[in-house]
Amino acid sequence: MIGQASRSAIMRDRWNGGENAIDRYRERISQLVRPGMRILHAGCGWDKRNVSRPYVDTCTVVGVDLDPRVASRFHSEFHLGSLGALPFDPESFDLVFCEYVVEHLGDPLEAFREIQRVLRPGGRVLVLTPNLYSYKALGAAVTPQAFHVWVGRIRSGRGHEADMYPTLYRCNTLHRIQRLAAAAGLDLTSAEFITNGPTWFEKLPLIFGIFDRFHRVIGRTEVLRHLRCNILVEMQQPHPAR
Repeated sequence: MIGQASRSAIMRDRWNGGENAIDRYRERISQLVRPGMRILHAGCGWDKRNVSRPYVDTCTVVGVDLDPRVASRFHSEFHLGSLGALPFDPESFDLVFCEYVVEHLGDPLEAFREIQRVLRPGGRVLVLTPNLYSYKALGAAVTPQAFHVWVGRIRSGRGHEADMYPTLYRCNTLHRIQRLAAAAGLDLTSAEFITNGPTWFEKLPLIFGIFDRFHRVIGRTEVLRHLRCNILVEMQQPHPAR
């Protein structure tokens, strides 16, 4: 007979430690990257998820972030700046990607327009962000920042507060992303909804089991895909009309 601890371990393994979305994001980046590309990691932090580091030997990798602490920790060329005022010339990059950034933006349209400006014709944008219609994002959207910090201490311990930026969720539904992309002059080429599983509840076995079933249902039922945790969207800079 399987014990409670073993059942919890099985459920954690089922959800890949809550890394499904970031793994799919990294996989798609690997499919888009070609040697010699100029790549912009927008809102890069110190690349703790190992997203852009694999390409430093074959591409020109550039990071941009508002946090001055990143300057000494990012693995490649780094610029201090915001997504709303990128410090780069027009048509500077072949590929731009960002993970868990746009939910923090006060003016996502401004950021999308800046990304469009620095992309070369045919260049791609890949964005991974929480889905507002998931219970996790809805819960985060209606609770104050102080509560987020408190929960973060429970999950990760003290010392992570400086990395917990306020969330605004102004670019976190597919409809909203479609509208922003069109307004910025970008073509939305694909969108994928991904669930990470009940990672909030790993220390609460009974609730973890209930939400494990919920995530399995929305993960395999296409009509319920809009309830999944994350949206992975891909956009493209159009080629100029001839």
